[in-house]
Amino acid sequence: MDRRLDELPGNMMARLIRGARFAALAWGLARLAAADAAYAQDAVTFTEDVAPIFAANCVACHRPDGIGPFSLLDYDAARRRAAQIAEATADRVMPPWKPVAPPGAFEGERRLSDSDIAAIGRWAAAGAPEGPPGALPAPPDAAGWQLGAPDLVVSMPEPYVLPAGESDVYRKFVLPVPTEEERWVRAVEIRPGPASPIHHATIRIDTTGRARDRDAEDPLPGYSGFMVETARFPPGHVLGWAPGRTVTEQSEELSWALAPGSDFVLQLHMLPGAAPVPAQPEVGLYFAAAPATVEPVSVILQSMTIDIPAGESAHAVRDAFRLPVALDLLAIYPHAHYLGREVRATATLPDGTERMLLRIDDWDFNWQDEYRYRTPVHLPAGTRVEMHYVYDNSAANPRNPHDPPRRVVFGPQSSDEMAQLLLQVVPAGTEDREALTNALRVKSARDEILGYQARLRRDPEDHESRTGLAVRYMEVGQVALAEQELREALRLAPDFPDAHYNLGSVLQAQGSVRQAIGSYRRAIAIDPTYSEAHNNLGALLDTTGDRANALAHYRLAVEFGPREAAAHYNLGLALMARRRADEPVTEAVEAFRQAVALDPGYADARASLGAALLVEGDPEAAIAQYEQAVALDPAAPRALVELAWLLATAPEGALRDVGRAIALAERARSLYGSTHPVVLDTLAAAYAGDGRFEEAIALAREAAARSSETAGFESRTAAINERLGYYLAHRPYRMTR
Repeated sequence: MDRRLDELPGNMMARLIRGARFAALAWGLARLAAADAAYAQDAVTFTEDVAPIFAANCVACHRPDGIGPFSLLDYDAARRRAAQIAEATADRVMPPWKPVAPPGAFEGERRLSDSDIAAIGRWAAAGAPEGPPGALPAPPDAAGWQLGAPDLVVSMPEPYVLPAGESDVYRKFVLPVPTEEERWVRAVEIRPGPASPIHHATIRIDTTGRARDRDAEDPLPGYSGFMVETARFPPGHVLGWAPGRTVTEQSEELSWALAPGSDFVLQLHMLPGAAPVPAQPEVGLYFAAAPATVEPVSVILQSMTIDIPAGESAHAVRDAFRLPVALDLLAIYPHAHYLGREVRATATLPDGTERMLLRIDDWDFNWQDEYRYRTPVHLPAGTRVEMHYVYDNSAANPRNPHDPPRRVVFGPQSSDEMAQLLLQVVPAGTEDREALTNALRVKSARDEILGYQARLRRDPEDHESRTGLAVRYMEVGQVALAEQELREALRLAPDFPDAHYNLGSVLQAQGSVRQAIGSYRRAIAIDPTYSEAHNNLGALLDTTGDRANALAHYRLAVEFGPREAAAHYNLGLALMARRRADEPVTEAVEAFRQAVALDPGYADARASLGAALLVEGDPEAAIAQYEQAVALDPAAPRALVELAWLLATAPEGALRDVGRAIALAERARSLYGSTHPVVLDTLAAAYAGDGRFEEAIALAREAAARSSETAGFESRTAAINERLGYYLAHRPYRMTR
């Protein structure tokens, strides 16, 4: 249409005007429809959009009986706090996920995406609409366990009431684990309970009962003071809880063994308030279906010399360790207290490449966690692993527990400071594991030596620290320095029994037997129940020929230390050494059984139990104990030789296994050397049992010659020659009942 509008007839003009009005209305309606569609598409509701975000990232804490101040499973509770939630998530204060690097490296990251944060913001801005109730995600386990119902729950039988106060409280609670057989554990969850005063918790395992004894001495639930030395983390694992910590579920190959009769020693760090409050946590265990096939190792970087001046805002603390072997890094766990500000862990590879293992720019004591890598980090031998922590002890630090700031040193209280970095690693093989653990043992002794030295610089009259330093000096072979520290400790505290006992150990190591006996006697005079001193005194009296008094002190060691495996073991050895021919060995067998029951991994005690059972006339039971001893320590020459002898010469054919006897005896020869008369005699008997008489004859002749010229073995020569007669007649040797 090319005519101008003012040239159109009137009726046509009217129609065009009306058409324009209709077009405008249609265009407006289309825009409204598009806006409604966009609004419908962008509308965010609790049940459809926000609740799934909370379920994935928040409800581990924000749930009924959780540590969060309200439940995000409850729509009304979330609606009332919608603006607060939107602000906290936009600022990335919640959920509390501290690592900023390496990005995406860890399992279970509670880091909201930009779209998640935007959705929560739109939901709050729209008035926090609920949405269709049927779209709400399924709630987690109602019992409050992150991994669902545990296979076993171990509880404190009664609550501990934390008194009102201002100082942190550390207390240990002993929880017997009701298991009648060895179980393998893939996960442990600690549930603190509602309104709990617990700041964080750890679990160690005690198989000796010593923690139970300490608990019994205290009239209240649990006990205070130091953790008993026999309570330890499972090898390569750290069992603990802190607010917001995600429960670590290990693969079955990484599970850890829980022996029957074990006790959990639950250490609670509690923060008191204005009124008393009960604490009664529960521990949930999740069992693996099969034993572990991989045993991890804990590499610990730490500083025990922390000394942060008041007012210093950027105090750096470092530690490093060069890996002696290649390994895979599975998880990393940093620890510091309130002054911590930055945490950094790096690995410098042999080629100089630096790899970031963990970086936290805003450390928060209240949100500690273990961080498990999605993919294990391979670190070659020679890698230098380093931790670098920064502490803020200024008045500008809102978390500083001291106002005004004061000097802060290393210590367990939260008002002290710590710097630890635990790495869970897996070396390639058995030899690598041994090399790594040996290197870590040296590092641990060095760390503790430096820590004790720092304490003594602050307080030179601390006799307990001097004694602890002496023990660490002994561990690294610095006997003279150990003696020096112990004599100074005794000058400061003449009646400190531990110093007398440890001085006895130092003097014994130096060969000063009579002086060592005097030190042990002094420790016992101060503390007549000192079982370790009785045990060591018994051993020294044995060497001097005072066998009657030696046995008496062994018995006292067992009486005052009924849960000391070494005391029972030494008593058994003394009884076996003193028995007359044809005298029963029942008491010795019982002593060895007690040692094994207290410490199932005590290979020497199992070998000695095997020997006693053999004397008692039970070779089958003896073989079982020897086999376990060899399994525990494949390089133990005594167990190898005695098991090989029994398998080669047992009178019952059903008990003999000549092939295994030869393998064991040959392994013993590689460890003992090819000239030891007992090994040669044993290998000869095994070869004869296999019909290899020419080899048996040659070995027996050499064994007889070696025994006759080796001090302490002369009496064996006649018996070897008697067996040689069997081999010359092409007959194997058999033991008699």
